[in-house]
Amino acid sequence: MEPYDAFDAIDPFTAATRAFDCLKDALAGPESAVLSHHELEDLVGLQGRELLRLLLQAHLDLREKREREQVRQTKDQVVRGADGQARPHHEAGHSRLLACVFGTVTVTRTAWRGKGQTSVHPSDAELSLPAGLHSHGLRRLAVLEAVRGSYDQAKEAIDRSCGKVLGNRQAELLVVAAAVDIDDFYRCTIPLPSTAATALVMQVDAKGVVMRSRISTDHGAFGLNMLPAGVISPLCAHEDRASR
Repeated sequence: MEPYDAFDAIDPFTAATRAFDCLKDALAGPESAVLSHHELEDLVGLQGRELLRLLLQAHLDLREKREREQVRQTKDQVVRGADGQARPHHEAGHSRLLACVFGTVTVTRTAWRGKGQTSVHPSDAELSLPAGLHSHGLRRLAVLEAVRGSYDQAKEAIDRSCGKVLGNRQAELLVVAAAVDIDDFYRCTIPLPSTAATALVMQVDAKGVVMRSRISTDHGAFGLNMLPAGVISPLCAHEDRASR
């Protein structure tokens, strides 16, 4: 007889459902009837973000539950690491933290082990988890905010939308890590050699550049001396205005 697991009887979305009910009751109650629109925005923004975090946490818990069920039903499952060696032993309940745009959640999964070998977590690959604490969405947000101003401004913007999930130094390190392959990218971008059949296209912006008049171009340096008496060259007129 297989041991009874109390976790199987718990709905992972219970906490998220309670958070939604609390937010719904707060908006339907008499206290919210006297709130201004910006106070309602603050209320929904704060509790709504926590609701989204709980929904994500519930999904992760559900995946962990399904993983344990799959391992329990599949007796001959073979898991190999990056070194190609099999990990014959498994152990459920290994957790790690993940800071995301909704807050910090806990990712629990099964670890596969072998004597003298590092543990392998197949769920990490399925979720494409980063090696560090911060999610890819949070890393992308840090880069987008950092290019608009300073790291302090980026930190403040992230705090407003995500809560306290990132420090100043961490934001700086995430941006530096995101740009680590820029030099290699441009180094590998080698232009193809051109042939005689390749069209050369040039675009010139002549705004603000004084152009020679046609009459001086047609007659050369002596064109101005050949003008009839009383006729002023456009080039001379322009030079006269510029000297004033």
